[in-house]
Amino acid sequence: MKMDTNTLPTQLTVQQVLQQSPRAFTVFLKNKTKCVGCFMQPFCTLKDVAETYQIPLEKLVEEIENVSDEDHNQRTKEIL
Repeated sequence: MKMDTNTLPTQLTVQQVLQQSPRAFTVFLKNKTKCVGCFMQPFCTLKDVAETYQIPLEKLVEEIENVSDEDHNQRTKEIL
């Protein structure tokens, strides 16, 4: 079975995700989590968030990846 290397690791913490893609906060807000600003950001993984808020993990990862791609595309445009 081939593994997709573009998939965000589910063991990344909320803090790591937000550091890599600051606009990912919109995904957490859209899914009605309380992750943004929570003191547990350095410890909660995406898997933890999905389980706690009963969000399908694949959906959460996909939404964050989409926002991350948008961030990357925007930075690329700014450089050019």
